[in-house]
Amino acid sequence: MSHDPLFVVTSVIYAVVGSIMTTLLFGRALARKGTARTMWAVLAGIIGGSTIWTSHFISLLGLETTDDQFFFLFISLGALLISILLSSTGFVIAAASPTNRLVEAGGAILGIAFAANHVISIFALNVAGVRSFDSATLALAVGLSILCGGMMTNSQVRHRAHYGKSYAALAMAIGILSVHYIGTNGLTISEGVPTWQSDIGIPDRYLFAMVVFFGSMTLAIGGVVSMIDHQSRLDRVKALEFLAFHDPLTGLPNRAFLEDKLRSMNGTTTRIALVSFDLNRFKNINDVHGYQAGDHVLKTVSERLKAVLGPGELLCRIGSDEFVGLKDSLRSRDEATEFAIRIREAVVGDLEWEGYRLSVGSSLGVACIPEDGTSPEDLLIKADLAMYRSKRGGSGCPAFYDVSLDEPNRAKSLISIEMRHAIEDNQFELCYQRQNRITDGRLMGYEVLLRWNHPDRGYISPDVFIPIAEREGYINEIGEWVLRRACMEAAAWTNPMKIAVNVAARQLVGDALPGIVRSALETSGLQASRLELEITESGIISDYDHALSIVGELKATGVSIAMDDFGTGYSSLSTLQSFPFDKIKIDKAFVRDIIHNPQSAEIVRSTVLLGRNLNIDVLAEGVETKEQLEFLRSIGCGQVQGFYFGKPIPSENFASAEAPANVVSFPL
Repeated sequence: MSHDPLFVVTSVIYAVVGSIMTTLLFGRALARKGTARTMWAVLAGIIGGSTIWTSHFISLLGLETTDDQFFFLFISLGALLISILLSSTGFVIAAASPTNRLVEAGGAILGIAFAANHVISIFALNVAGVRSFDSATLALAVGLSILCGGMMTNSQVRHRAHYGKSYAALAMAIGILSVHYIGTNGLTISEGVPTWQSDIGIPDRYLFAMVVFFGSMTLAIGGVVSMIDHQSRLDRVKALEFLAFHDPLTGLPNRAFLEDKLRSMNGTTTRIALVSFDLNRFKNINDVHGYQAGDHVLKTVSERLKAVLGPGELLCRIGSDEFVGLKDSLRSRDEATEFAIRIREAVVGDLEWEGYRLSVGSSLGVACIPEDGTSPEDLLIKADLAMYRSKRGGSGCPAFYDVSLDEPNRAKSLISIEMRHAIEDNQFELCYQRQNRITDGRLMGYEVLLRWNHPDRGYISPDVFIPIAEREGYINEIGEWVLRRACMEAAAWTNPMKIAVNVAARQLVGDALPGIVRSALETSGLQASRLELEITESGIISDYDHALSIVGELKATGVSIAMDDFGTGYSSLSTLQSFPFDKIKIDKAFVRDIIHNPQSAEIVRSTVLLGRNLNIDVLAEGVETKEQLEFLRSIGCGQVQGFYFGKPIPSENFASAEAPANVVSFPL
């Protein structure tokens, strides 16, 4: 039977556009998990079913018969409802089990929706004649529609990374159009009298306009929902990108941003001044007035510094009270001096805090590219050395790096030498920090912490000796000692709690780590399921593929893997997607500010939501107050650790014959 060309073109357009929109929404479903996946699959079914019905109805309106034609309202609406129900069912089944043949089964149900809509719509056509179908032609149309439906889900589910969406949309459009235009070739309408009176007496041109409007509104709704979801995901990505490259307290770029900036400038002929400085008396302010006063100082000083920056100048916060200023296109040493003095003038000065007058000073060290080198890490160290010399001098004047003055006085070199004796003399000790489930306070395990008990200096902070150990190459030996010792001690506990051990970036560089882990487990007798290894993204980005291989070997041993210090490095979404992480640990720097800093609170909330959507556990570090705990509970964070639950427990407090408590008593 022949069709009006206008109606044919319109039905093809709706089939193609609707198929593209349907595959887009079905793709959203495949990117989700759990209930969200089902809901997106149902939405894809609603848009897909409406597309099937709209395209068929327009085609029927264009069918040229010898007599006037009308449509039965309830049969037409029934065809729409059945199309939506079958399409939704097919998409839900195909999305629910992407690894088995239910993918194609769901597609076959979608193909049945194509065919069912065609047959029912034919019976909705009320013409003054008798309809008859050619069985062979109808069977061909139905078979092709089922084949196209299966190809649609197969392409999109199993080949998402390649041609998936394009082929899926094409297969769906072909299935919708072929079942009608092939089916109508086998349709015969002979002369006769209709058995029922028509209940839609609307002229074709008005009915055509109504169907076009319905189809357009349906596609528009699908498009708007998809755009809202896309924008929401972009907002979350932007929040995570900001988290990766900026300090949440001050809004200044962080160390990762600075190092990336320096690496991008490496090899250029541009002269650059790097100014390292910290805040004198900042620790005293924290000790006397609390960290909230310290935060106020940091934010106020940062705003002052931002106000004095000029073109080609950058300021980063790289530590607690540590900052680095950068000035490029440097023409003379005097410009570097002027930049450093401008920074110091912005820092010094009184600040008001709850009726108290607070004041901070600053000592500044300057290193220049290329005079003092080009390596970002080396330049930061040299600027630090110059800063410490300025601090010792007490004049407040900026000090430029001087190899003859700074190198002999490196206190870090002395620590490096003493660290070798610490390994040999067993001066290192282990402590265990509780990790609790937030819903009921139940103890989930412990993070293993390293302490250096120096015979003369007492306890040396890990923040001091760990960076030196990494730079000097001791970290592999220390890391292996911590792993073996922790496994041995935990295996002696009568209550089999889980332990989390940090893995340094250098430990991921070689190939020895998986063998060391297996050996530590076998020697101690500790079950692999009780060991969790915490890695940071800095240990991944240097050799991404190698790190992925090492982590895969570690997972094969049965241990779990956590991303530590999330938010302080690059924290890219591609890393979370590629690496089999079992847990994300939110760095304490963000948890500390969640009550008083809306930006920090939103970043933590986004991270928890990200973990939930990726089906990865989330643990928040540094919980110190009940308010922080209540906020984390309200956003659905699963696990927490911090001083709120007690200080880290020295290993000697765990007697082999006694088990650590299963539940830690603290206010919920």
